[in-house]
Amino acid sequence: MKKLILILISVISMYSATAQKYTDQYIKDANEVAENWLSDINNKEYDNAYNLLTKEVKQQSAKEEWVRLITELMNEFGEIKERTMITTSFQSSIEGLEDGFYVSIEYSSNYKNTINHEEYLLLKQNDKAKWKIINYNYNYKSKE
Repeated sequence: MKKLILILISVISMYSATAQKYTDQYIKDANEVAENWLSDINNKEYDNAYNLLTKEVKQQSAKEEWVRLITELMNEFGEIKERTMITTSFQSSIEGLEDGFYVSIEYSSNYKNTINHEEYLLLKQNDKAKWKIINYNYNYKSKE
C-alpha cells in the first residue's frame, strides 16, 4: 500500500512539474507578443498592432476605426518614456469568456502626458497556438 501511494505521489509530482513547464513557456511566449504589440502602438505601427488582435476584437471594430481610436489614445498619452512589467499570470478560464489559454499582464508605464499610468493586457491563444491580444485597458491621471 505504501508503495502504491509513493508511486501515485511521484506521478502527480511529475505531472505538476510538466504542467508548470508549459505554463512558464505560455507566459514567456505571450509576454513576447505583448511587448511587440505595445512597441507597435508606441511606434505608430498600428496596422501591425491590429493584426495581433483576436478575431473577436476585430469583429467588434473595423481596422480603420480601431486605428483612429488608438491613434487618438496614443496622442493623448504622449511619448512613452518607460514601461515595467509588474505581474503576469496564466489562466485557463476567465469569467465571461470561453475556456482556453489566457495570459494577463500588468505594466507600470511612464508616458509624457500622464502620471500613475498602469496598462493591462489580456492575451488568448488561438486555435493555431498563436497568442493574440483580446483586451487592453489602462488607468492614469493626466498631468494637466
